Amino acid sequence: MLVVGGVGALIDSVAFGSLKYAFGTLFIGACVLVAVRVHTDDLIGVVIMPPLVYALITIGVGYLDPSTGDGSSGLRNKAIDIGSEMILHAPILLAAFLLVALIAVFRGRRAQIARRERQRALAAQSGAERRRRPGH
Repeated sequence: MLVVGGVGALIDSVAFGSLKYAFGTLFIGACVLVAVRVHTDDLIGVVIMPPLVYALITIGVGYLDPSTGDGSSGLRNKAIDIGSEMILHAPILLAAFLLVALIAVFRGRRAQIARRERQRALAAQSGAERRRRPGH
């Protein structure tokens, strides 16, 4: 997520001077890909990752490529630039988070059902073996 989102942020910073299409597309795509491919035991971590990665990328963009563009490097201006990057591109984070959460819920529920079915099959198999043993 961080690498792909960072590449999108770099492309947009060079092409447009702020975060736009490449960042949104690549960040959301990376989040969805990770949510689809991660092991089911790690789904909770994947749901937590998009806001953290988004914060790192927007802090980096706000610090390195300020949207105010006035060239001043005061702490207050840096904080304003970072805050504006985070706020202006929040729909990207919201879309990524909602998609990842939906995928995680779906995959987690599906894994839970599969686990129950395996347990039922094992219980039925062991019950059948006990009945086949002589002396029972």
